[in-house]
Amino acid sequence: MKCPELGNAKGFRRDRRYCSTVMAGTQAGSGTETLRTKLVEHLRYRPRGVPPGDLVTITRNCLAEAVEVLEPGAFPAAPEPAEIAGSATRWAREGVALETVLGAYHDGIRSGLEFLAANSGDSDQVVAGARLIVRALEMVTVGASTAYVEEHRLVAKEHQTAAQTLVSALLSGHGVAQLAKQTGISIAPSYQVVAVSIPRHSDELRPGGGATAGRRKLRRVQAALANPLGSRALSLLSTEGGTVLVPIDEASALTPLAMTAEVLEVVSEAAEVPLTATVTAGARCRIPELAGRAHDLLGRIRAANRPPGLYPMAGLGESIGCDGPQQARGAVVNSPNNPRMGRSA
Repeated sequence: MKCPELGNAKGFRRDRRYCSTVMAGTQAGSGTETLRTKLVEHLRYRPRGVPPGDLVTITRNCLAEAVEVLEPGAFPAAPEPAEIAGSATRWAREGVALETVLGAYHDGIRSGLEFLAANSGDSDQVVAGARLIVRALEMVTVGASTAYVEEHRLVAKEHQTAAQTLVSALLSGHGVAQLAKQTGISIAPSYQVVAVSIPRHSDELRPGGGATAGRRKLRRVQAALANPLGSRALSLLSTEGGTVLVPIDEASALTPLAMTAEVLEVVSEAAEVPLTATVTAGARCRIPELAGRAHDLLGRIRAANRPPGLYPMAGLGESIGCDGPQQARGAVVNSPNNPRMGRSA
């Protein structure tokens, strides 16, 4: 057999040991390539009865594509197969958890490593195969995570825009049913109406950093509201405050969600500023009136230098329905220290 490196070129001295080394490397490379092909086949294998659109099947196919495009020892890495980002984007929009996606990828990698251990002829093949599959793991993890997070942010932004539009409709009392149908957000027959005042954070007073600090404070408030009030709570907030609408219906009867003094305290801790709020409740059609009264009273509480906290508005929402104009009633507000503030409606 001729040495593939030296051939029969005239003037070259044939070194048998060198040729043996070259030939062994060539055979090892050929063996690694064969093992790589078998690994791809192993990853693409789909047991009978498993649908082609199954999460596990798709992630294993993506791993197989990554292994195919990655040449052993070649850097920089080959372009990422489009299916990796495409499938991650689809799962993000469908609400499949990212940890579920990454877990499926890691299960595929584990299966691939077990296949390599069982089918590799020598340690060199094991090392080469392991390096290849680790690079494939890096490709799918980075690609899938990046695409998933980007799509998730887009979906969240779309939902936030839709929710804010619906809040505006509820506060104005116009076009609620049509917007609810367009956005896919269900509306409750009654709501808890919360008027919130958010004071400035100390970081907002620093020169040049006010706007950024304000946005961070607002994001902390919005995140803190999500857990205790649930995903169906709607808010329209700025860095200075706004309105929060918490649904009251049978869907939340078993686990009632409501703005309470404890919830407001949690939100205040997250915002790192003491919040003041007034709260009432009533039928959906009364939201514009209730919100107006709640904000009016909130302004009077702040003007009176009352301490921060939640001020329930007693006697406003309990008997208010949608049958017609209601008789004006006095609003009574209980502060955290139990003083009473009344006004004529």
